[in-house]
Amino acid sequence: MGLRRWFTNNIADTDGNTHSDLVPLELPVDPHQAIERIPVGIGTIRGWRTVSVDSRTDVIQATRRTRVFGLVDDIVIRIEATGSGIRIHARSESRVGKGDLGQNRRNILELFRTLRKQMGRS
Repeated sequence: MGLRRWFTNNIADTDGNTHSDLVPLELPVDPHQAIERIPVGIGTIRGWRTVSVDSRTDVIQATRRTRVFGLVDDIVIRIEATGSGIRIHARSESRVGKGDLGQNRRNILELFRTLRKQMGRS
């Protein structure tokens, strides 16, 4: 990722072309269990908080507060059933500023690392 993008982009999305290495996470987990287990995983990440869980639409909203300035990023997690489990889509967006210095990308990668570990895949 170029340095210019860090100062002009404040969003990361697995469904867009914001970052070439961000793709949805696939896990062999029952979709109904995932909607319950993902908020538990979010609760283990420092600075993260689950805001809402909608089991009708399989959408979870969360926030991440930075340690230094207390800035908040909004994260939307969407669960999609697949033939072998689930596919998790994520979008992280800063509330303020024009650039995030890559933080939103790191938010999604941190979330996916936590969920892989929690749901049994490294």
